[in-house]
Amino acid sequence: MKKTWLIYISIALAVIIYSSWDHIYPVKIIDVHRSTDRLGYNDIIVDHFPLTDRGRINWWLSQRDMLKEKYNIPSGQRFVLMVWDVGDGYLQDSPHEDYFCFPDMTSEKNCIEKISLLEVAFRFPESNKIRFYVGDNMYIMNTKDGSITKERY
Repeated sequence: MKKTWLIYISIALAVIIYSSWDHIYPVKIIDVHRSTDRLGYNDIIVDHFPLTDRGRINWWLSQRDMLKEKYNIPSGQRFVLMVWDVGDGYLQDSPHEDYFCFPDMTSEKNCIEKISLLEVAFRFPESNKIRFYVGDNMYIMNTKDGSITKERY
């Protein structure tokens, strides 16, 4: 009987911690980069990003107005926005490592580990569809009604 209650309490505690994760560790935007060599591409470096696909998409949906006002991203009608994990921070480029480097930075430490958390793509405005890539999953949002469907790619 005591073991059963211990299991129930453990499950309840795990659910409470999981559901309050966003409040305990809010997403912190470390840096924003506008691509100079890839037109329409912008990169955001973050820390404490949501763990679930739905949480990541909801973060962008709730923050897109703030990103537009504060950082002017996306800057055009067609865009690709990449959200990267800060990992160990900015690193110096190395031929032995797989890093993503930012040419708009002048310091030697202008690269991060390639840990992509979210890609938001709106390449064809006439289709009224925004694509979200999270890991191996693709979600398509219809901009007319806001519905989101999971698709294969």
